[in-house]
Amino acid sequence: MFKSEIGELADVHVNILLVDDRPDKLLALETVLASLGQNLVLAHSGTEALRHLLQQEFALIVLDVSMPGMDGFETASLIRQRNSSALTPIIFISAINYSEVHLSRGYSLGAVDYIPAPIVPEILRAKASFFIDLHRKTEQLKRQAEVQLELIREQAARAEAEAANMAKDRFIAMLSHELRTPLTPILFASSILSQDPTVPDRIREELKIITRNVELEARLIDDLLDVTRISQGKLNLAFETADAHELLHSALRICSSDISAKKLTVQLELDAIEHRIRADTARLQQIFWNLIQNAVKFTPRDGQITLRSNNPQSNWYRLEVIDSGIGITSDALSRIFDPFEQAASAGFGGLGLGLTISKAIVELHGGRIFASSAGADHGARFVIELPHVVSSSSERFSGQMDIATSTPNVKPNVAAHTRILLVDDHVDSVRPMQLFLEAVGYRVTIAHSVAAALRAVSTQKEFDLLVSDIGLPDGSGDDLIRQLREKGHKFLSIALSGYGTEQDVARSRAAGFQVHLTKPVSPQDLQATIDSLLANNVSVPYL
Repeated sequence: MFKSEIGELADVHVNILLVDDRPDKLLALETVLASLGQNLVLAHSGTEALRHLLQQEFALIVLDVSMPGMDGFETASLIRQRNSSALTPIIFISAINYSEVHLSRGYSLGAVDYIPAPIVPEILRAKASFFIDLHRKTEQLKRQAEVQLELIREQAARAEAEAANMAKDRFIAMLSHELRTPLTPILFASSILSQDPTVPDRIREELKIITRNVELEARLIDDLLDVTRISQGKLNLAFETADAHELLHSALRICSSDISAKKLTVQLELDAIEHRIRADTARLQQIFWNLIQNAVKFTPRDGQITLRSNNPQSNWYRLEVIDSGIGITSDALSRIFDPFEQAASAGFGGLGLGLTISKAIVELHGGRIFASSAGADHGARFVIELPHVVSSSSERFSGQMDIATSTPNVKPNVAAHTRILLVDDHVDSVRPMQLFLEAVGYRVTIAHSVAAALRAVSTQKEFDLLVSDIGLPDGSGDDLIRQLREKGHKFLSIALSGYGTEQDVARSRAAGFQVHLTKPVSPQDLQATIDSLLANNVSVPYL
């Protein structure tokens, strides 16, 4: 109960009902109680009093006993039958000598007092003041109970909502894990076979299609998770100094196969002198990839994509992605950043989440993103403007980009004599990973549980690297790495899991893993991560 609310209740005038069939006696009662400053309501009969009780609540009823028709006792009996007035204090006024039977009847009807006539004004005022104070205190207690009850509902509703959100988060994390895990053996098997020279060319091309679609499926899962994080305000960014042009080139390389397949020309007009900014590197590359991928998707064969950068003002970086594609109608432009909106009506796939996610990430960077188009078949232009530019000695680059795939530079003989402990209870995932790692020169020991992994470490020579799933039948990968660290084992470690939220990554890093890879991971990415970790003996960004 707040003090201001208590004060407000003290200032409120209460209602007092005065009931008598004689106007002169009503006037006398009104005169006596007027100095209390309350709302005095007059009734000339029991019937009129009952009508007033239907319309409002009273703190006190002063009721004459002797009235023609319905007397005071009959009126009191009816008053007590109503829930709203069952507990309202009644003071009987009687001009006749009352016996014990008379008093007993009055008190049985809920009378709180009897005052004989003629009335002593001071006595009536004192009694009325007492019941006015009692009414106010009762109302205060009632209001306090209501406030407490409201807080307990509110608290229960908040707890219920938090529990529902936690359950939803757990469900989404579990769904992500269950969707990602079976993609890993598909991606490994298709990637390995597509590079096997003994496999016919026609089959290798089909396998490449499978690989691309598995990667697309993983991207869709990521988009769904990102939208959920955004809606819950849980999308966290890790800011560092990033070179926007390097990230742009990296995003282009990722899209290179699709660009080459459609024979698109990519024109680079990177005129921004300052292109190093404070940003989340992974998220900024995600934005660039999404915009380039959209341009590729909606640009017909032999079309052109232009990437143009500049510094529109001090401390700002601007990137334009311009395509010669199908364009965007004016009505679609107003909804282009809404969830599940598609620039095209059908036939281009996707969930319509990429631009929604990109907008949220740009705004979390303090920037802005917008789109424009001259209409259908006139191409589209997407513009990103980001603040927090860091001064650098960057050079201007313009020209037509030669799209070509690139492979990571791997130091020779990194895999020689390297012993890897691979821990995963998903047999279909373990088998192709083992075959691939052994094919490139690593020596691999398999374990399907925490206990089996600990036995392998205790019975065999020291391993160079641990690659472990997080969810295991008898514990977790986090439990495993902690126990290994407690036993004095210092070999490098990679967490490989279908759980890929920021919290999952933070937990695995806190447990002792140098790297957290989210399934599905391609053989090439796994090998590059292992080679980099072993060669440099330092942590690398998680994928």
